[in-house]
Amino acid sequence: METHYLAAALEHHHFTYGWLNPVMGLAFAAAGSFLGLSATRYARAATTKGGRFRWILLASLAIGGIGIWMMHFIAMIGFTVTGSDIAYDVELTVASFALAVLAVGIGVFVSGTESAGWPRLILGGLVCGAGVVGMHYTGMAAISTAGTVAYDGELVAASAGIAVVASTVALRFAAVVNRRGSMLAASGVMSVAVVGMHYTGMAAMRVSGPARQPVEGIDPLVLLLPILLFATVAIVGMVFGVLSAPNVDYRSKGPDELGKSTVRLANATRP
Repeated sequence: METHYLAAALEHHHFTYGWLNPVMGLAFAAAGSFLGLSATRYARAATTKGGRFRWILLASLAIGGIGIWMMHFIAMIGFTVTGSDIAYDVELTVASFALAVLAVGIGVFVSGTESAGWPRLILGGLVCGAGVVGMHYTGMAAISTAGTVAYDGELVAASAGIAVVASTVALRFAAVVNRRGSMLAASGVMSVAVVGMHYTGMAAMRVSGPARQPVEGIDPLVLLLPILLFATVAIVGMVFGVLSAPNVDYRSKGPDELGKSTVRLANATRP
């Protein structure tokens, strides 16, 4: 009877607050994807290595930091374990953020532009997908709960497959999408894929009792406010960065280069 009570008490839930967390996570994924795709088209239009690097970095922060990691964290707020507190290891949480940004940055850099070819695209998708998987399960490892956490191997493999396919598709979008309408559609596809990968990975999770140790770490709700503040500032900064693009990367060019850059930029920003 005692064992049955402990097992029941450690039942876990992914939708504690109903649809609030999935919808918020989807919104962050869509916003990050759209800003990231905007940054990648400016990266393609940039005529200097420095300018291209800055736009790739911005795309990495937008897609990896906001579109993927913020979606993950917001969704994780809805994860609870009955009969146990939930706490987060800050270092592992930060590491998961860094993995997401780094993975997207490497993927965008490796996959290159539309003319780079499929081998580079597939390699970039594999690298980016592996990083996204690493981000997810590092973020899961940051969770401390009064139970033993295990994973279903088949669902873990399925989440990894979704991550690789979604990353490859996202990198392809990043290499070819120019018009705002196409970017909105691509952002929708990318955000649904990110959310699907997350909840597939979460479905693989199993929490069982009895409790093995006290819960240590920081309450997720304590982390929520500063992370939301950071995300808001980042999104606003990226929006202004995209809007001020003509005055950033092309300001110091000579007349001939400026003319060429202006034409390329006009094509990149054409609705």
